[in-house]
Amino acid sequence: MRFIRLAALVGSLVLLVATAISVVNRRGEIREDQAARVEQSSLLVSQSVRNTITQLRQDVHLAAIAATGPNLDDRALADELVAFFPDAEACSGDASGCTGADLFSLREVDDLATRSIQIDAPENGVAALAQIGVDGGSDSLLVVRSVSTDAGSGIVAIRLPVASLVSARTRAAVDVNDVVAAVATRSQDSADVLSPPDRDGDRLWVAETIGSPFAFGSLDVTIESSRSIGIAGDATARYASLLALGTVLLALAGWTFYAESRQLERRATTDELTDLINRREFERVSEAELDVRGRANEGLCVMVIDLNGFKQVNDTLGHQFGDLVLKASAERLVDAVRDTDVVGRWGGDEFVILLPGLAERTAVRKSAERIWDRLAGTPVVGDTSISASIGAAIFPRHGTTLDALMRAADVSMYEAKTTGVSHRIADTIEVTESLLAESQVDNGEELDAADVDADAETDEEGLPHPVVTDGYIGADRRRSPVPPPPQPEDPPLPPPEAATTSTPTSSES
Repeated sequence: MRFIRLAALVGSLVLLVATAISVVNRRGEIREDQAARVEQSSLLVSQSVRNTITQLRQDVHLAAIAATGPNLDDRALADELVAFFPDAEACSGDASGCTGADLFSLREVDDLATRSIQIDAPENGVAALAQIGVDGGSDSLLVVRSVSTDAGSGIVAIRLPVASLVSARTRAAVDVNDVVAAVATRSQDSADVLSPPDRDGDRLWVAETIGSPFAFGSLDVTIESSRSIGIAGDATARYASLLALGTVLLALAGWTFYAESRQLERRATTDELTDLINRREFERVSEAELDVRGRANEGLCVMVIDLNGFKQVNDTLGHQFGDLVLKASAERLVDAVRDTDVVGRWGGDEFVILLPGLAERTAVRKSAERIWDRLAGTPVVGDTSISASIGAAIFPRHGTTLDALMRAADVSMYEAKTTGVSHRIADTIEVTESLLAESQVDNGEELDAADVDADAETDEEGLPHPVVTDGYIGADRRRSPVPPPPQPEDPPLPPPEAATTSTPTSSES
């Protein structure tokens, strides 16, 4: 099973890595293709705009020369001029020759006409084409040509929206490349400027300024990608599904490993039968709590609880029933203490409780009585009742280490068991070396009345009899019931029967 989980984890990682690499490669290909499409579209649009401007200048120039002829219909000339540019407006001669608005009333048209006459002066020695400017109010292009010859004079003006500068065929090619072309007028004069491609995330664009043909103003031509790359372009859904699948598999594999580690941790720290923490975890928690209480100069209590007569339960009712008794006893112990207290199973039928902040003898006694009453008050399983012997030790009075506190509580619990009381506190015990650094009795100090266990036997001077801990061997010496059940005396042996002797008789021959 562990191999399957490991294979699933490795497989999900391989799937995620392979998909991620494929996505990166695919995005790189799409970005390169996108850049090529945008640059190609930029060249097409720019060329189309320049070609349209050149054609306008030529047409307006020829129309202005034709307008100098005699008996020319100006309106017909204007209509012929806009025939090639349906969105345009044209004027020839005067206002009567306009296809739409009177362009000759515009200040920009008058300025362009003046420039056309000046450039066309004989002293310049050059033939000038029509003059071009921008009409910022209508976002249009203005082309004006004014001609004065011996035969007469003529003026022609045309206004074309800048959106019409891009031919229909060019726009169709741009749409195929999935880009958007935009042409706008600028009031500022400018030279021709082609900016390098710029990118913002998935957005790519190229901007170009066309200003060389203009007498005033300029045009801005922008080519921008219209489609987002996403994760991997058209394959985004497929790659997203693979990434989602890999993520789910990885999460499941990781969760199984996490659950297994949690289970192993629980097994290492929890008693499987009672669900209490085990001896090792209780030692770890207690050591940490002792360190905290020591630095805060606060006390705590350690209790050792041993079930009375549990071996008889196992021997008479079976180990399975004994397990039920242990489970029920553990639940009652947990119910009898505070949420901040720690209950653990030390081993066999012995439990331990850590009670932080409990350092007064009266509080310890009340807590021990409550625990004993909760445990022995009613039958634990069926009609089977169980009692316990409780020993308590207080930090730092009876020791500053867990080993010292456990030994002191263990010996006091043994004293309670042998004397038949419910609980004993280690104040009545003479502790030497590993139990207490120094005993109040050994130091000759007088015990306060509050420090004397009410259940302890006293000597002639009123001091409690000490329980000597020399030869302490731990909990194994309590495995038989205490006190042991009375054993019947062996029946007396019957008196030996009197030996009979027989004297053989000899037959007379």
